Amino acid sequence: MKTVHAKDTKGRTRSVTIDGSKSNRKENMLYKGNGMVSGNNTSRLLIDYKEKQPEAYTQMLEYLFGDSGLKINHLKVEMGSDVNSSSGTEPSVKRYEDEPADVTRGAAYILAHDAKLVNPDLTLDMLWWSEPKWVTDSADVYSARYKWYKETLDAAYEKYGLVFDYVSATRNERAADDDWIKYLSKALKSEKDCPYDYSKIKIVAGEEVCTWNVADDMLEDEELLEAIDVIGSHYTSWSTDNAQKLAYEHGKEVWFSEACPPMEYAQGTYKYDSTKTGLSEINGMLDVANRFLTMYAGGRMTLYEYQPAVAAYYSGGTYSQKQLIRADEPWSGYYLLDPGFYMGLHFSQFYDKGWAFIEDACFGDGKAGGDGHAVVDATYTYMTACDTETGDYSVTMTNTTAEEITYEFNVKNLDKAASQVYVWETRGPDSGAYDENYFKKTDTLTPSEKDGSFTYSVTVKPYSLVTVSTLDVKEQEYKCGYESKVMPLPYADDFEYSDEFLAERGGAPLYTTDQGGAFEVAKKDGGKVLMQKITKDIKATEWGRTPKPVTCFGDDRWWNYSVSADVYLDTSDTHEENYAGIGMRYNLATAAESGYRLAIYENGKWELKLNREVLQEGTVEGFDPEKNNLRIEGEYENIKCYINDTLVCEITHKGTDNKGSAGRASLCSSFNNNCFDNVEIAPIGDESYITRYDNTDGVFEYSGEWEHNCMSSFSNFRRTASSGKEGSALTLKFKGTGFALTGDNGKNSAEVLVSIDGGEEKTVSTHQSSARGIVLDMHGLDDGEHTAVVTIKNGDMSVDAVEIYGRKTAAEQVPSDSISDVQEKKSSKALPIVLGCAGAAAIVGAAIAIKRRKKK
Repeated sequence: MKTVHAKDTKGRTRSVTIDGSKSNRKENMLYKGNGMVSGNNTSRLLIDYKEKQPEAYTQMLEYLFGDSGLKINHLKVEMGSDVNSSSGTEPSVKRYEDEPADVTRGAAYILAHDAKLVNPDLTLDMLWWSEPKWVTDSADVYSARYKWYKETLDAAYEKYGLVFDYVSATRNERAADDDWIKYLSKALKSEKDCPYDYSKIKIVAGEEVCTWNVADDMLEDEELLEAIDVIGSHYTSWSTDNAQKLAYEHGKEVWFSEACPPMEYAQGTYKYDSTKTGLSEINGMLDVANRFLTMYAGGRMTLYEYQPAVAAYYSGGTYSQKQLIRADEPWSGYYLLDPGFYMGLHFSQFYDKGWAFIEDACFGDGKAGGDGHAVVDATYTYMTACDTETGDYSVTMTNTTAEEITYEFNVKNLDKAASQVYVWETRGPDSGAYDENYFKKTDTLTPSEKDGSFTYSVTVKPYSLVTVSTLDVKEQEYKCGYESKVMPLPYADDFEYSDEFLAERGGAPLYTTDQGGAFEVAKKDGGKVLMQKITKDIKATEWGRTPKPVTCFGDDRWWNYSVSADVYLDTSDTHEENYAGIGMRYNLATAAESGYRLAIYENGKWELKLNREVLQEGTVEGFDPEKNNLRIEGEYENIKCYINDTLVCEITHKGTDNKGSAGRASLCSSFNNNCFDNVEIAPIGDESYITRYDNTDGVFEYSGEWEHNCMSSFSNFRRTASSGKEGSALTLKFKGTGFALTGDNGKNSAEVLVSIDGGEEKTVSTHQSSARGIVLDMHGLDDGEHTAVVTIKNGDMSVDAVEIYGRKTAAEQVPSDSISDVQEKKSSKALPIVLGCAGAAAIVGAAIAIKRRKKK
């Protein structure tokens, strides 16, 4: 995807009148601010932060919902159904009609409770992607669906005291069922058996992608018009005439009800994108800011709901590298405040919920383009709102052109028209760190009186975001107080968590994120195991595509290690289809089948896969499916598989074979109640971990003909890729014993010349590779500083990252200019992590304190 931005301008000037008498004071059209969607598995790891690093969890909640942070004031949660709704599965709170709703499953309702502690005025909404199968199969679907809704509301109040202000009636991004919307509205309004007044819950409808069909239906159906309070659409800053008619003439609210946060990896792309800012790609910070700024001018929308605001799931999941805050290291407490977070401050710190938009001072001349959701070809984009009680006002604007734009403001009919204004700016770097100019106070201006108005001018630099406000916001430092650390090995989990612990998180163990199925702790034979809960007879209707059950866990910087587990196969009528397995080097959850996987079937068949390719298979003679120990080991290019301590296969990758890179551990199953116990992950050799850098990070230097794609597929690490042609070269400077270049080269294999530390060039063929697979690797060098030069001799080569070998401990210091530029401190060797067992361990290297949990 190429960068798309406006044509260059030469010192443009624009006059804007901010007239308080033109403030839109209609209650339904007042500014609602920042919202957030929690769904699709994107909040899952937050409950692990809460358990393992509660101070980091508290910091993130303050940054998300607190007054000095993003002040998110609306949270929409997914009503899960155990199907993959894009980035993973969201568990159903009610899998069977006769079971009580369990809102401790998943992270959404826990997050809602904790967020309300930070912001008691937070409003709540819930939306469904799919529904439990018992609802779909019911003879009276509406009645069954309402039962699901109501018992979820009841349980959320009973468990957490949550009062929902809204419910979304339309299935997410699917055609509306108008009769169901009317049914739900009537049922809630007449409900008497409820812990609070359900008749006050407002109905949200629409949830379409870039369309507003529900608005047309409402204007043709009086009953539907009465039933719906809010209409929303996804990924568009523009609404239709009918949608706006509903706002102006019928008092309906209009929302941007699912919207993007920025996706660009600014930490590296500022060196390679066309503007040298790290902010200007489609889906980058400036594009997303334009979407926010345009929503009122283009659609009379008043609420922008980020999906997600915090990405608390592992890299490699669908749509990953899409967030305001990235939170995927609950063991260390580390999280990253991305450029989108600082963008969000331009709105949260200078506008409050209930402010009035000022007509004729909200404008956007961009158009829909790029991926269909972007705002492109914009020159002038700005939004203005005011506090109708105090007269304070703020105006936020972008400049997505190559030249400065000067805005001349004329302010009148506001109590603070003559007051000083403060100028805040976010833009790319001058010559320092990528974020040196994020959310900086740059000026204080005093307006001059002229013809009854108060005037001043502000010059907006190219490719920047600026807010001007009468609010004197205190300058403060926003930072994460934790360092990124590899999760140390060995790691073990016997799932013997206390009943109290499990009851507060729906049976979920630590660190797992489900891509298909539902993996929860269950009791078996007097102990506890991890069980895959979803069977074909209860599997819900697909929303998109749900893979066969798989969960992944741990650190994607694990490299040379082994995974073992006891596996219990459930009894079935389809022995050839019922399987369970273990995996390693899992790093691309969007593909579901990722890394190496050893699976055993009920009929005794076993198979070793790399991604979706079967590498070897066989049969265990006299197989008993009741209990078997599986073990898979990976050391560089060598993979070994054991069943009950017997070696069943060994492979060594050679030539141009597809070869898996570093990644997490995984467990997989068919849609049967298969179980796992005594999971153990152990380091192999002296180099169990890698250090990973994006292809835009400073360890890379390029020469020749390279195309740097700074907004590529989410399958690529950090959504970036660099592609070179014959004669082009890259230089890699690193400390370690070797390296692996990764990237998606498909079935292609190029010939490259490799020189180490100025030595003789050697001709090497690259590996065939799918996304995040190894393109070229070399290990066995002396541990130290090295320079590798890779020149493409013939063919093409694409690179998305490099993995550096030679990291001997999780806490070993390595050079880094990626992420936050924080170097990891040397520490003594990490002690083992043992999860769920009696006893406590202090993890020195990763600063993890494992609490003692009582066994029943």
